[in-house]
Amino acid sequence: MISLEKKSGFSSKRARLYFVCLMLVVSTAFAYWNVDKFGYIHFDDQDYVSKNFHIFSGFTKTSVQWAFTSFYAANWHPLTWLSHMLDYQLFGLRPAGHHLMSLLFHMLNTLLLFFAFRSLTGTFWRSALVAALFGLHPLHVESVAWVSERKDVLCALFMFIALLCYSSYVHRQRHKGFYFATLLFFMMGLMSKPMLVTFPFLLLLLDFWPLRRFEFEIAPTVAPDRRQRIYRIMPIFLEKSPFLFLSIGSCIITTIAQKSGGAISQFSVLPILFRLNNAIISYLEYILKTVWPTHLAFYYPLILDLPLSNWKLSTSIILLALVSYVAISRHKRKPFLLVGWLWFLGMLVPVIGIIQVGSQEMADRYTYVPLVGLFIIVAWLLCDLANRSRWLKIVSISGSVVVLLLLTYQTRIQASSWKNDLTLSNHALQVTKYNYLAYTMKGIYFYNSGAYDSALQCYVKSLSFSSTQKPPRLNIGCILLSQGRPKEAMKIFKELLKNDSTYAPAYLNGGKAYAALCNNDSAILYFNRALAIEPTSAPALYSLGKVYEVKGDYRNGIEYLLGASQVDPNDPGVFLELGNCSLKSKQPEKAAQWYEKSISLDHSFVFAHRQLAIALDSCGRHDSAKTQVSIADSLEAVWKLKARK
Repeated sequence: MISLEKKSGFSSKRARLYFVCLMLVVSTAFAYWNVDKFGYIHFDDQDYVSKNFHIFSGFTKTSVQWAFTSFYAANWHPLTWLSHMLDYQLFGLRPAGHHLMSLLFHMLNTLLLFFAFRSLTGTFWRSALVAALFGLHPLHVESVAWVSERKDVLCALFMFIALLCYSSYVHRQRHKGFYFATLLFFMMGLMSKPMLVTFPFLLLLLDFWPLRRFEFEIAPTVAPDRRQRIYRIMPIFLEKSPFLFLSIGSCIITTIAQKSGGAISQFSVLPILFRLNNAIISYLEYILKTVWPTHLAFYYPLILDLPLSNWKLSTSIILLALVSYVAISRHKRKPFLLVGWLWFLGMLVPVIGIIQVGSQEMADRYTYVPLVGLFIIVAWLLCDLANRSRWLKIVSISGSVVVLLLLTYQTRIQASSWKNDLTLSNHALQVTKYNYLAYTMKGIYFYNSGAYDSALQCYVKSLSFSSTQKPPRLNIGCILLSQGRPKEAMKIFKELLKNDSTYAPAYLNGGKAYAALCNNDSAILYFNRALAIEPTSAPALYSLGKVYEVKGDYRNGIEYLLGASQVDPNDPGVFLELGNCSLKSKQPEKAAQWYEKSISLDHSFVFAHRQLAIALDSCGRHDSAKTQVSIADSLEAVWKLKARK
């Protein structure tokens, strides 16, 4: 009978565990299930994936070396780059696969957080509630639905595994294997995103509670000896020293990387007092958005001309001081208050804006790991309340379910805004003021759609909020160039270069303007200057190859076009031009190969089919040439029919 009861109890616990894990996965997947229909966002996705030619070769010796040695995009996070390379090998540039992979990481993180806290605290339902809040909170949409923020979910993955290993290390009499595993996964987290630099201090918090490693049993007849206490707790601090050294190293590398990319704002631009005030207000804003997650945007502009709100600053100081006082004063009775509060405050320190990276006031993505601290407080307070009476238990459970359902609903709404540049920028403009970046993104969407007048209006509006921006001015020049006004466009490009002589896009588009004016020598000069700044710029290599082709210098034309094809092997236009150069240099067989390559990348490329027909005809393959002409005619007829509709 006893054996049966034990088996039944074990089976019941296992069934409960499976049920909670299933609910966490299903609810998180439901909240984000439409991400597979999202595209790339112009903001950073081009640098990280869609136009990051370094990842297109997949896992090679060169690409892996680049991942570990490059400060590309003003960051050093080699494991993030390797993650994007894997995605490219699996899914190519189809955004659905990249989005679903980020969602998979988020679901894994939700489960890992549950298991980590279950191991650390020995509680089941409280840990489950922390994990559910983590998986379903709308503030985490940005980290999951934005492909460029793979670094967030990957960093958290390694952190939560490190917490699991650390819990095993403590509970198994400081087993060295688990200690080194914790150190390894912490290092991998830093190599995904350096936000984990405060992790050593987080481990000390967990040592205080729930692991209670600072509590020692002392005989009642023996007076506490200070030296004895120090002797006992010193190993706890010393074992964190390797973690601290890794954090310091990560800080140094990150500072070098971000300075090299010009991402860190100087104190002359943003005074220290302004940064401190904004940091304090940001803490309040994060708390408010945690409690009431509305008016979330991909970008919160930091407008220097607008003074910071005095009432917000005063309220923030009072709230932070009050919560800190309560947490400290009750650290013995309710230690989770202090640990959860310091988790939230401490994990935000690297991104709170004292060292300002970028031009944002705050960012939803920064809360991905820090919010766990607030979730700890909520879960433990709620469960303490539920334990007071049966009625309060019913109210607490019902309230938790309702809140989780509301969070799921809000997350689905927030996630839908990440569908494309237009939906994202429109949503941001609805919930924020003076959002110049949202107007710029909206303009880019219209520009890519050929709606130049609408794009121009967005760029002008963006510049009215921040006149020092380069992208809107550059894009206005590109619109003029597309409208056949290269002289007017050239004035804008020269003005941009006058203010910043290292702005490669201005050289690139200036070269295109000179080419449109048939000034090929000046075009070559501008393209070469663009390449001097960005040696792996596929557009510059391609444009330089086309100019040499126009000049009749097919040898140089082929050389630069081959360079462009190596950097971006997915552009059918590059292989089309290689075919044209080969055809003009009396190499029809080679030209046919290039045209076939172009068609393999885009089967509906009408002009490539027609050029292939010419090349095949020159090779004496007349029947094949006729077939290509028929295919081109059919594709063109379909295209005209669609255009009429």
